[in-house]
Amino acid sequence: MRARLSLALILLAALSLSACGSGGETTVEEEPRLTKHALGVKLGDICQEHTDRQAIAVEEFDRKHGWPYGSGHEKASDAELERELTVVILPIVRDNIHDLKVELRPPRSQEAKLEAFYKALEHGIEVSEEDPSWVLGKTAKEPFSRARELSLDLGTAFCGQA
Repeated sequence: MRARLSLALILLAALSLSACGSGGETTVEEEPRLTKHALGVKLGDICQEHTDRQAIAVEEFDRKHGWPYGSGHEKASDAELERELTVVILPIVRDNIHDLKVELRPPRSQEAKLEAFYKALEHGIEVSEEDPSWVLGKTAKEPFSRARELSLDLGTAFCGQA
């Protein structure tokens, strides 16, 4: 009986020690940082997924509203283009920013540039919400130009626009 009790106490002690970790603290392993090249590739891949989603969403939105789509999209009115931007495209750009922040772990040398890229995208969204008429191509500078420049600096041409 005493041997069983001793064995049970030893097993209980072993289980409680293994559950505690070191000093009762749990450690979370961080994902390794991407290389500069891998950052550009992953950034491009994530943005391309959102661009593809955006193209499908715009066409579905236009069809649903009886607006020109596909090869006839150039016949869309100014109001239709502005509405597409604010209702369909900008939410996808927001999702893109969120997904990039969750999925990317840049090298330390690229952290500031990536943060500036996020801010440039957010700036483009803010300007677009205030005045979506830039999408008509009648303004000198569109609000996502800085994000595109930073995207190239980060290693991909697939990001930085709405």
